[in-house]
Amino acid sequence: MKLVFVNIMHNLYSLETASHISQPPVPLAVLAGVTPSAIETALLDEQTDEIRFNGDVFAFTVTTQFARQVYRYADALRADGKQVILGGIHVTLRPEEAMRHADAVVTGEAEVVWPTVCMDLLTGRLKDRYAGSPTPSAKMAPIDYRFFAGRRYLQPASIFATRGCIYRCSFCVSSRYHGPFRTKPLDVFEQEVDQLEDLYPEAFLQFTDDCLLGNRSYASELLALLRRKKRTSAVMVTLDQLCDDALMQELADSGCLGVAVGIESINDDNCLTVGKHQNVGRAIPEAVRRANELGMHVAALLIVGLPHDTPERIARTQRYLAEIPFALYDLRILRHYPGSPLYDEMLSRGDVTDTWWMEDDHLATNGLLPGHLRVHFRHGHFSSMQLQQSTLTAMRDLNRMHPEAVACAQRVGRRANAPGFAAMGLFVRAQFEKHARTWLAQVEQAMAAAPAKR
Repeated sequence: MKLVFVNIMHNLYSLETASHISQPPVPLAVLAGVTPSAIETALLDEQTDEIRFNGDVFAFTVTTQFARQVYRYADALRADGKQVILGGIHVTLRPEEAMRHADAVVTGEAEVVWPTVCMDLLTGRLKDRYAGSPTPSAKMAPIDYRFFAGRRYLQPASIFATRGCIYRCSFCVSSRYHGPFRTKPLDVFEQEVDQLEDLYPEAFLQFTDDCLLGNRSYASELLALLRRKKRTSAVMVTLDQLCDDALMQELADSGCLGVAVGIESINDDNCLTVGKHQNVGRAIPEAVRRANELGMHVAALLIVGLPHDTPERIARTQRYLAEIPFALYDLRILRHYPGSPLYDEMLSRGDVTDTWWMEDDHLATNGLLPGHLRVHFRHGHFSSMQLQQSTLTAMRDLNRMHPEAVACAQRVGRRANAPGFAAMGLFVRAQFEKHARTWLAQVEQAMAAAPAKR
């Protein structure tokens, strides 16, 4: 029996602008590691592979934005006599929907229950549904990165040391899906770091944790380990963590070269409305400059289309952020994921449909843009195209390659003795500006043509 793990990300990675973030789907390697040896395993990853289905059983991980395409593949495979297992965040949130397209679904974290699923496969007794559960720290085993052998990811040394999140932002479902916040045993983590050193000695560690520094004592031990190993890294942090000088000093001392911080909105009412209390009242400019002095680049992660956003507010946000030395600005339009409190609120008002991810795009510009810039809901202060226009205008202008931004990135790179990392950040920034300019022209052309069609 050949079991193929499948990672579908078609409307994100098919676009050049996102290619810089390609990295191995590590959770699939976790499941491959607990698959009985009687089953041959393989990987089909749309980031690096041409989609060709060659196997007996296909296990897809499903996120909301890619669910429709996964279901199409699953239906075709089953019609061809293959077996399909679906799991992941979206399946956990919508198991009945997923069951219409699969021989079996797995909800929750699958690691503990996966050996049972595999034994049922081998004995021909596969059940319709399996309930996973949060993996205890003591049962977390080292990931074997040889599962990704031969694939060229631009960020190959992808790693995580924690699961879950200590926060409960109302637009987020991952913290609810992953269960309580847990930490990986440091000896297990160290084995993974050593293996990545052997496989990719020149690559920095790309942490994918939602909240790597959520447990301060664990974070200190982990950062001390990285310092001993002399491994460079890039991590995601929350805004309150970025404003913690002592924590940022520890992070810089560990070899961190860059942090991505969830700013989301500079307006406190927006942050309070979506439960992002940790962002309220923070001194963003001072924190970014302090991180730069420590040799760490800072990328701003922003959400446009939050409840209190207006065109005027987005313009003010743009002017405010332009004065802060961020390495780059990653703007995304708010997405309402089923299972999140914000989705339930919008659904009750009729501002989003209950299955928007399964519907045809009625907005002409959605087909021109990657998934994170599409609009599937009604906003009180923007038309759909206006929301895209405001987002793309800010993305283009904030990421302009002006001399001050280039000089700042180079200074930060010299402080960390990592000019290559600085160059990579400037390349990504240039890509953001380039594609935002192209997409903005397409959106504005569609807006100009819209009245003529009525």
